[in-house]
Amino acid sequence: MYNSILQLATELAERIWERAKNGEITDIDAMAAAVSDDCRKASAEMMREIIRHMNEEMRKDKNTRKEMGLVIKEKDRPRQLFTELGMLDFVRDYYYDKKHDRHTSVLDNILGISRYERIGGTIAARLITEATDVSYGKSADLVTGGAVSRQEVHDLLIRMEVPEYHVDQESKTVDELHIYADEDHVSMQKPNKERGKKNRIVPLVTVTEGTVKESERRNRTVEPMHFVNERFDTKELWRSVEGYIDKRYDIENLRRIYVHGDGGQWIKNGLEDLAQTKHIMDGYHFFKELRAVSNILPKRNVRIVILGALEKDDHARADRFIQDLLLEPLISKEKETICDFAGYMFRNWDEIRRRIAEEVPGSCTEAQVSHVLSERFSRDPLGWSDVCLGKLTSARVFVKNGGKITKDVFRRNTEEKYTEYADRFIEENMRGTFDYGIFENERPIFDTDSGTQHAIRNLLH
Repeated sequence: MYNSILQLATELAERIWERAKNGEITDIDAMAAAVSDDCRKASAEMMREIIRHMNEEMRKDKNTRKEMGLVIKEKDRPRQLFTELGMLDFVRDYYYDKKHDRHTSVLDNILGISRYERIGGTIAARLITEATDVSYGKSADLVTGGAVSRQEVHDLLIRMEVPEYHVDQESKTVDELHIYADEDHVSMQKPNKERGKKNRIVPLVTVTEGTVKESERRNRTVEPMHFVNERFDTKELWRSVEGYIDKRYDIENLRRIYVHGDGGQWIKNGLEDLAQTKHIMDGYHFFKELRAVSNILPKRNVRIVILGALEKDDHARADRFIQDLLLEPLISKEKETICDFAGYMFRNWDEIRRRIAEEVPGSCTEAQVSHVLSERFSRDPLGWSDVCLGKLTSARVFVKNGGKITKDVFRRNTEEKYTEYADRFIEENMRGTFDYGIFENERPIFDTDSGTQHAIRNLLH
C-alpha cells in the first residue's frame, strides 16, 4: 500500500511541476483551480488504495475471521459514497456473520459507513446547513454541484436529530429581559389535491436583553436566543425558554421579564411560574387594530379617546365610547370590525395598558418572525409536511443561534461496529507502516530554460 500511495503522490507532484514548467503559473487563478482538482483526484485515489489494502488484509486474516464467525459471501462488492473529495467509488468484501445470523460488510462498519448510506456525514451536515437557508435543490447544487438530488437532501433531513443549543457561559446578571413571542403561518401540503388552504402555525420565542439603537430607524436586539419546538408544542417550547433563562441568567437578581406578544393564549401562558413576568401587548398588533377602527370613523378622534382611557385605566369610558361608535350609521362589516376591536381590547386590557402607560421599549415580534422563519418557510409558495417543517425550523433556529450542524446529528443504523477487530486490525496493518523519508529526498532542480524561468527572469529585469 505504501508504495502505491508513494507512486500516486509522486505522480501528483510531477503533474503540478509540469504545469509550472509549462508557464501556467502566469495565470495563478487558473493554475490554483487545476492544482486543486489534481489534488482532489489524487486524494480520492489514495483513499481507494487504503480501502483496497484494508479489504485485502481482512480477507487474508482467516484466523480472526474464523473466531468471529465471518464467512466471505461475495468479494469486491462495489460501493459509492459522496465525500469531501467527490464521489468515492470503492470495493469491499461482503460477509455472512454466523454468530449474529446476518450479512454484513465489516469494512463498512470499521469505516463508520451505515448501510445504504450514499452521502458522507460531513457533506450531509453541509447540505442541511445550506437547506436551512435555501431550497433542497439549491443546497445540493451549492455543496455537491448537483451530484446529489433534492430528494436525498430531504431524506437526510428526515434522518437527522436536531441538537439543542447548549449554553456554556457563566450565569449572567441583568436587570430585565425582553421576550418576543409570535408565530409564522406556513402553507402545508394537501393530500389528494384537497381544495382550500391548509396552514400550520409555527410558534417562535426570542429571548433578549433588550434593544439598542443602531441608526435613526433601526434597533438591534441584544444577545438574542431563538426557540421553536419540533412538534409545535407550546408548553414544551416555554419549558425550553424557562430552562434557558434559569441557566443563562441570575434569576434572583432579575427584576423584570417582559413578554411581548399579540394577546394569543399560548403567549399569555408563557413563564407563568416566574414572578418577574409581565406581559406586554406588541405595539404593531394593537395599533393595527386601532387604526382599522379610526379609519371607519375618522372624525370621532378614536385614537385619542381610546389611548386616553387606557392611560387612565378607565374601562367605563372606553366602553361608553365604543357604544357611542356603534350608534353611528354603519354597515354590518364596520360594526363587526368595531366589536372585534372592543373584544380584543378588553381581553388584553392590562397588556395594552402596560404598552401605553409604562416606559417599555418598543417590541419587534414581527421582525423576529420575519427574519428567523418567514424568509425560508412562508414567503414563497411552498408546501411543507409536519415532519420536514418541524425538523427544518429547529435546524434553522439552531444555526441562527450560532450552532454548527455536524455529522453526529444523523441517525445511523446501530449495527455492531466490530470495534475490537477494528482496533487490532489498524494496530497491526496500518500504524507504523509509512516511511516519511520521502520528504527528505533531494529537491528537484528547476529547468532554467523553461517558460516559467524565462517569465520570472523577464519580470525581475
